[in-house]
Amino acid sequence: MLSDAYTVGFDRSPYTGMGNQNRKASPEILWRLSTNLKRLRNARGYTQQELGNLCGFSRSYICNVEQGTVNISLANLEALAIGLGCAAIDLLIRPSSPAAPGDP
Repeated sequence: MLSDAYTVGFDRSPYTGMGNQNRKASPEILWRLSTNLKRLRNARGYTQQELGNLCGFSRSYICNVEQGTVNISLANLEALAIGLGCAAIDLLIRPSSPAAPGDP
């Protein structure tokens, strides 16, 4: 069972149309990833270019992930975690920031 720190804010209803190759991530998971990525990158003193170089990505790709405009693969999530020296889950846990999507 996943902990509440991970599942808070997610619609737990099952997906329909699992064959849809163009499915988009929820605004919640995109916000979590973008918020955590930017926080961890800044905490380590990396620029977007430096993190991109470490992970094999362009600066614009890092920028797009931080803006929540791309749906990244698990392989790219893993590469970001390795570049930041953290676990992949650290990029997906719910941040303590009050500005979550859908919050009043």
